[in-house]
Amino acid sequence: MRIQRAAAVRVLTVWAFAVWAFAAALNGGTPGALAASEIFTVRGVSVDVTAQTAAQARDEALLQGQAEAFKRLLARILPREAMIRVPPLKPDQVIDYVSDFEVDNERTSDVRYLADLTVRFNDESLRSFLAANNLAHAETLSKPVVVIPVFGPSDTARLWEEGNPWWAAWAARQPAGGLVPLIVPLGDLGDISAINASQALAGDIESLNRLAGRYGAENMLVTQAIQVGEPELGPVSLQIGTSRLGQRQQGTTIETFVQLEDEDLPGLYARAAEAVADSVQEDWKQRNLLRPGLARKITVAVPLSGMDNWLKIRRSLNRVAGVQRSDIVTLSRTRGELDISFVGDEQQLVLAMAQSDLDLQYNEAEGWLLRVAGAAPPVPAAPASE
Repeated sequence: MRIQRAAAVRVLTVWAFAVWAFAAALNGGTPGALAASEIFTVRGVSVDVTAQTAAQARDEALLQGQAEAFKRLLARILPREAMIRVPPLKPDQVIDYVSDFEVDNERTSDVRYLADLTVRFNDESLRSFLAANNLAHAETLSKPVVVIPVFGPSDTARLWEEGNPWWAAWAARQPAGGLVPLIVPLGDLGDISAINASQALAGDIESLNRLAGRYGAENMLVTQAIQVGEPELGPVSLQIGTSRLGQRQQGTTIETFVQLEDEDLPGLYARAAEAVADSVQEDWKQRNLLRPGLARKITVAVPLSGMDNWLKIRRSLNRVAGVQRSDIVTLSRTRGELDISFVGDEQQLVLAMAQSDLDLQYNEAEGWLLRVAGAAPPVPAAPASE
């Protein structure tokens, strides 16, 4: 069941007789529409409320569920330090930012209501709320990252072999719906043939790319856990070294986790995996923060090889977080120019573009150039014969 809160959506279909005129008609679209549909939706919110009547329980549950979804959304897009500065909202205030919600697995009794909610938030009203409270946020969705959990010191390291509690902890972890999708490999024959523990720790790019390619990813997270101590002899500690490898982001962190009182060994590994995953999300948010009021505009040249190339770039721009609008300045068969208005700085824009398979580069001779990632420069047209 889906309950609509937003006003009716107007759908406009434009038929154009000239192809280039159709391209120009794309000006003034709604940048970020696809990104918003992914970023500002929270799924899997379970509610369980008992009240004097089933109707009262349902009403309270729906309010509580939307409030919980709001908290999860803020945790997804706000850095840790900003979370403590969010003004408290009552459940009936949260619904002002809800676009619509769906109810699944609905169960009721005379006094109890249980269900699972999917809540979609209105991206524009939520951005206004964040700006009014001076809260910088991130909404750039990263390309998937493949997690490679290696266990043990280098000389005895295990990856796909039995007895890898670090891989088991990652495999059992529930995805948190963050901006960085983390993929844990299955450990099947294809994975085993793609890379082993030694190659992962050595940063063997060919092997890493082979594994990442199996999961449609370009970035890898090689994380190594070394257990110090045995549970029967006292608290165990884990030394975790994690390296983020990819075309646009490199970095290594080292952390130590000590077993807590009454925490079993699987619990220690699970806590460490959650902490590493959280650090990945936090680092990505910090790199992609959109600060209220920090708006810029640049003019980019778009070398073109045809209409399909141009339309692909225009569609991809609509998915780039932070891009407020893109306006055509000039357009010919071989080259276009766009004015792009965006929030953030140029390096954040370059990174955000890359997540939508767009390559934005700057050089002194030509300024900003925008191409589809991996596309070869267009071949100049042959001069017309006289």
